[in-house]
Parts: sequence; structure tokens; C-alpha cells
Amino acid sequence: MIPFRTQVKFFLDTTNPIDEALFTGIFQRWIQEGLLGELLIDVADYRHVFQGPGTILIGHESDYAIDSRNGRLGLIYTRKRQTSEDVTTQLRTALQRVVKAADLLEQDAAFSPALRFKADEIEVRFVDRLQFQNTPETFEAIKTDAEAVISAFYGTHPI
Repeated sequence: MIPFRTQVKFFLDTTNPIDEALFTGIFQRWIQEGLLGELLIDVADYRHVFQGPGTILIGHESDYAIDSRNGRLGLIYTRKRQTSEDVTTQLRTALQRVVKAADLLEQDAAFSPALRFKADEIEVRFVDRLQFQNTPETFEAIKTDAEAVISAFYGTHPI
């Protein structure tokens, strides 16, 4: 049982106001400069959608979005094309890529004060209702693999 799409979301510290309009230009620059090391295609602005996807950086293998689902602003990475047959590798790759993008955003001089992501919480989703249904059985099937990857990332067993 392998999910088609894997998502990881890091939440932003919204203590200070964040000008979400800046993300469009930043994401366009990432395309031009090839900063993420993958084929990036376009930027779409959906900030007009209430608690929606916000600004999306669309790529061939994956997408990056400033997402405000459930009223919680953050960077969500979606791996659209899996190159691995195991959940462990998929999740590890997703974490590595979202960390790289989050680091770039935290270092970007366009934000004053600088953006900060919360280190104490992430959201992991496997978005594939056909192959990877949201059931207790599916969770049990991947729980050990997910725990291994997340504990290596955080150094604990958070699940």
C-alpha cells in the first residue's frame, strides 16, 4: 500500500503580521534561480479563497504552498510523483524538501521581521483516497514507518 501523494506542513509563527503578497515574488524568484533543485513551473495566487491554498508554487514532481487551511498559516509541501515504493523514503524526502523551502523563507530579506516556523508541530497527510484510504487499518499499516522517520527528524516518538 503506497500513497500517491504525500504532504507535510510546517506552521508559521504568526505572532507578527505576515505580508502574504510577498510569497508570489519569492516563489517566482525560486523558479528563475532554480533554488529548490527541481523543475518548478508556475506560481498561482489563491489568497482570495477563505482558508484556502494561498500562494502555490507549482512543480513537476511537487508543489509548495502557503496554506491557511483551518485558519493556520503554514508552508505545505505536496509530493505529486512518487519515485519510491516505500512510505519511509517518501516521508523522509517530503520532510527534507519542506525543511529546505522553510529555511529559504526564513532567510529571505523580504520579510521584516523575519519569518519563523514553529518547530514543535507538523502535519503529515497522505492524499490518495483510492489507494490509501483514511482508516484505522491504513494508519496501523504505516505507523511504524512514520514513527521511525519522524523520530529521526525530531529525536523522539511523537505519534
